[in-house]
Amino acid sequence: MQTLKIKYHTDTQSVDIIKSYQHQYTNLLRWMYNRVRDGISEKQREHDTKSLNNINLLDSWFIRSAAKQAQWLNDTNKNTTIIFGGKTNLIKRAKGLISREEFLAKRLLPIESIGEAIQKANRKFRISSEIDKVVFSPNRTEHIDIVFDGLRKNYKRLLSKLYLCQETKSLAITYQLSQDYIHIMFDEKQLWTLADDKKIKNRVMSIDLNPNYIGWSIVDWKSSNEFDVVKHGVYSIKELNDKDRELHIESSNQKKIYFTNKRHHEVMEISKNLVNKALYYKCEVFSVEDLNIETSDKDRGKKYNRLVNNLWCRNKFVQNLEKRCNIFGVKILKVTPNYSSFIGNVVFRGLKLADMELASIEIGRRAYEFKKQYIEKTEKQRKNIIFPNEEDFQGMITQSLEELGLSLDFGSLRDLYYSLKKSKFRYRLSFDDVGYQVFSRFFSKRSLILKFNN
Repeated sequence: MQTLKIKYHTDTQSVDIIKSYQHQYTNLLRWMYNRVRDGISEKQREHDTKSLNNINLLDSWFIRSAAKQAQWLNDTNKNTTIIFGGKTNLIKRAKGLISREEFLAKRLLPIESIGEAIQKANRKFRISSEIDKVVFSPNRTEHIDIVFDGLRKNYKRLLSKLYLCQETKSLAITYQLSQDYIHIMFDEKQLWTLADDKKIKNRVMSIDLNPNYIGWSIVDWKSSNEFDVVKHGVYSIKELNDKDRELHIESSNQKKIYFTNKRHHEVMEISKNLVNKALYYKCEVFSVEDLNIETSDKDRGKKYNRLVNNLWCRNKFVQNLEKRCNIFGVKILKVTPNYSSFIGNVVFRGLKLADMELASIEIGRRAYEFKKQYIEKTEKQRKNIIFPNEEDFQGMITQSLEELGLSLDFGSLRDLYYSLKKSKFRYRLSFDDVGYQVFSRFFSKRSLILKFNN
């Protein structure tokens, strides 16, 4: 068992709340320990807590944790009697060298919450995604930020691995919280066994970005034209954008500020969820489009200009993705976005997925090819990163063109693209085309983000 002891700070009100919980937990633990010494069973001890009138803040999980801790204290100190607060302090108090208040302060014990893997490592504590604090939730309404006072590099690495185990529900983490320190305890052998799980070779997670939708896919690439789709899905930001667009108010208005903050928060939640998926499915590469869109008139009306230039927080989103991938050791690759939606809808149309999911698969193919040709250098450099070799996908392209009712006589995919663009032919697969009807709220009932995944 390894323990991380970290100094922390929090606000004044939270300090008082923590101290109140410590007082009640200390009383409960001492009571539990004395009954363990008397030979009373754990089940009976927990039942008898109903008669106690000084533990109103403590729920059943704190009671269970105190019962386990009391048993452990007795088992590890069978030949001695524990003096809470320490024998030295008891002697000092008896001699009048310290006051009653000082002695009681020294008897105050940390709150303990035993770890439980299936409950995201612990029921009462959560490591934040920023790896800069732990959130203590003693009940459903109270949430206290336990902010770390600086971390050594090795602690940051350990906490990053613990966060991953927390999100994948694969490791129990026990916490103890006192006035100045938080202790984080875990089985280091199990942690390193989990942390050493290798990423799956050539498994690429990729995303396609646009102002209203984010399409994603996880694909195992065997070669340029051989692949298996592991997972895919879509996040819809359209409802949030539509509600924001209906507000004809100044940016300084509180309602406007609320929607702006809500958009940023929910987009960060999408970023967090995507990286967690990449970690869970052990993706070797995370691929995104290398977008560089300057604010300008897009010649598609004021509403579209505002959507792309003002509402779409793509830079903040991608930067957050990069930060999370760097924390957890996932290789992130930015690829050229040109023609990705067109190629996705033509080459991979037979998969019967939505436009943005097909585009994400094409982005993943480009990342796979770039990795093979320029990073690993296991394949010869070919001009097939933006436009794939048509011979590799001849059957899939032929099937797609037949479905679209188009002539098979075209010079190249590039020529086909400009021909379709000139004729304004509709080739993108919509949600209705693929039968996506069941979308759900993303991470809470109040979320304005909808999601779909297979």
